[in-house]
Amino acid sequence: MNDIQNESKVFGWSNCSDQIKSLIFKILEHYKRILGDNLTGFYLHGSLAMGCFNPTSSDIDFLVTVQEKLTIEQKKGIIDFLLKHHGNPPGKGIEMSIILEESLKNLIYPTPFELHYSNDWYERYLLGMVNFLKQNYDEDLAAHFVMIKNRGICIFGKPIEDIFPDIPREIYVRSLLNDARLIYERSEKDPVYTVLNLCRILAFMENGKITSKKEAGEWALAELPKHFSSLVNAALCCYSSGKSDIQTDTDKFKSFLEYTKNEIEYFGV
Repeated sequence: MNDIQNESKVFGWSNCSDQIKSLIFKILEHYKRILGDNLTGFYLHGSLAMGCFNPTSSDIDFLVTVQEKLTIEQKKGIIDFLLKHHGNPPGKGIEMSIILEESLKNLIYPTPFELHYSNDWYERYLLGMVNFLKQNYDEDLAAHFVMIKNRGICIFGKPIEDIFPDIPREIYVRSLLNDARLIYERSEKDPVYTVLNLCRILAFMENGKITSKKEAGEWALAELPKHFSSLVNAALCCYSSGKSDIQTDTDKFKSFLEYTKNEIEYFGV
């Protein structure tokens, strides 16, 4: 663990770079101009909110709340701005969703959203393949709500405790199970992300802990079978130092995937 701490290059909102803070406030000011009084909240979640943001490999995650549905012009104005700044953010870029306050008051799963942006959607927006009239739903939003309620940061608007409800465990578990399914499908593309996110899901399933990826890896070192320690420790070192490759054998990685899948299925019932 000392090696991890000594090599750590992760930050939180309180001590991140001026570049990141400037970008966040620039985005917020643009949203204010576009949305006006309809904008009711701007909330950080994910690694930047939980003190483990890596400028070379993390997303900037935030969620925005509004009172009324967005117009097509408002949606296009926000997306055009984000596309223009696509190459500016450090790490993996921006992931954000805009939701109606009504979707928090009357929660359904999957949750509807007004607008979403991430690297996965970048090409679709660029090529004009997104239908701004379509009502979309997101299985991940319930998990984001839980993270904001427990670890989020309000940058603008209504206090978190006034707007975000307590999410029923069964809905949060459904969201985590969907996340796990996607992680297993893409496991070989990003082993660091895979290992630490599966630890994060297990930490909640087994102990009810709401953790960052870094905290989940540290939990796993103490709680999971010791023969996985070298894999988890390697993932933590890569995550904290900004390195991209886990130096471990393929069989151990596959064994970890099988073990966590069985555990998640057992506790997720």
